[in-house]
Amino acid sequence: MRVIDDEDIGTYTEGELAALVEVELFPSNFAVRWDLCGATSDFFAAYFARLPECGGAPEANRGVEGAISYVLNEVIENAVKFQAGGTIQVRVGLDVDGDELVFVVTNWITEGAAQALRPRLEQLVAGDAQELLLQRVEENAANPEVGASGLGFLTMITDYEARLGWRLRPAADRRDLLLLHTMARLPVPRV
Repeated sequence: MRVIDDEDIGTYTEGELAALVEVELFPSNFAVRWDLCGATSDFFAAYFARLPECGGAPEANRGVEGAISYVLNEVIENAVKFQAGGTIQVRVGLDVDGDELVFVVTNWITEGAAQALRPRLEQLVAGDAQELLLQRVEENAANPEVGASGLGFLTMITDYEARLGWRLRPAADRRDLLLLHTMARLPVPRV
């Protein structure tokens, strides 16, 4: 089934962002390794954890920096894992009210990957995150070879109170690919 219009799953909302920082990765020019995902997320975490809206004091804000790094790293790693050409765009900003950090990571995926991903994402946003987390941990323990467990997304929801959403958008110049926009909204703790 070809997606004709944009399709949203979960909490995907466009809005104005303040303090926006954007990075674009070009995996066709060099291999994007897992450690580069961590380095990218650590950069954003260090930058945003030092903003006054996020507490501003690095020594007092280690928890905020760790949360930003974990959530963004998981989203970037998924983009790298399912990348089907093109670039990976990483955008991070504070929403206008300063209540949430908003991460948007965009990558290209195949139509087949989108078809497989859709029901998993729908289950993730419709189900009870704590129950799904326990279920997935048990499934992984029973069958360690199973991939695509969703544990990273579930941990974002249960441990960091992240709100997640996805937008699938047809690629204008490639009928066989879709753009997947993954959004994570992380509450900014008031210090």
